[in-house]
Amino acid sequence: MPSASAARLLGCVCLVTIASTATERAQEFKSGVAMVALSVTVTNGRGENVNGLGLEDFAVYEDGVQQPVSLFGSDHVPLDVALVLDTSTSMQSLLPLVKQGARDLLARLRDGDRATLIDVKRRIEVRRSLTADLPSVAAAIDAVSASGTTAIYDGVYISLRQFTHERQVRPELRRQALVIFSDGIDTASHLGFDEIAGLARSADVAIYTITPDYRYISPRESTFDRRRIASWEMRTLTRDTGGLAFFPAKPEELKPVYDTIARDLVNQYAVGYVVPLPEKSRRFRRVSIRLVPPAKGVARTRTGYAAAVGDGVGVGPGGYQ
Repeated sequence: MPSASAARLLGCVCLVTIASTATERAQEFKSGVAMVALSVTVTNGRGENVNGLGLEDFAVYEDGVQQPVSLFGSDHVPLDVALVLDTSTSMQSLLPLVKQGARDLLARLRDGDRATLIDVKRRIEVRRSLTADLPSVAAAIDAVSASGTTAIYDGVYISLRQFTHERQVRPELRRQALVIFSDGIDTASHLGFDEIAGLARSADVAIYTITPDYRYISPRESTFDRRRIASWEMRTLTRDTGGLAFFPAKPEELKPVYDTIARDLVNQYAVGYVVPLPEKSRRFRRVSIRLVPPAKGVARTRTGYAAAVGDGVGVGPGGYQ
């Protein structure tokens, strides 16, 4: 169940419920069967994406015990992306670049992919709910402006809840990712980092963060300790979810960042297995994935999930029921 602070936040933010459609679903799962679904990125020693791998190339472990893979997708598994834009006053000088980067990411998505836009100030606004109408998301990006303080944790929470809802009403095989454009310094959230980090660890949502060097935003700002903490928090979110953290120091470094994220998002594998022993406890279960020789590379995915079948926050956002 959401905490009291999370419940208050949900009371302030209205999420648009997306009605079910008759579109063909890529994969359905039996009701009551809890799946742990993993979005997996494989890279070589040069950081390049490794494509063309098959089910036999992956070994999945839960708490050190190998699990039989029940789900695998390697071609084009549709992708849902939440763009979380920090539009607080501290990001004003970077907002044009942030907007361009968000539009560039949209342009790299493919047929069947969807996006949503979350505008983060003191209050969180879902500017565009999850949709395949990507031009409408681009228009919403153009319309945002900078003002006020930053509630970045609340923005991440709302994004994860939107993804959770989507998986509950549409139990189809899709990948989910969250891209945060922010200086990382939270000043107004109802929720704390530890609560957000716990939810993120249990969700099969790869988180990518773009956190410009704070000295570039405001060189005279005396916020070294806050900036250092924010950087650690962004790294933690991405490490635990299988994403990547970027800290560009110059405007010209932003485009390569966007390119790297876009390549990651369109070159992921979908791998899944049945929860071995469903239980009601919230014990965190560690997940790891390795390549089976002769396959070569490094596989990156989330670090685990909370074993709480059916609560909508444990296996729910990280699998299908």
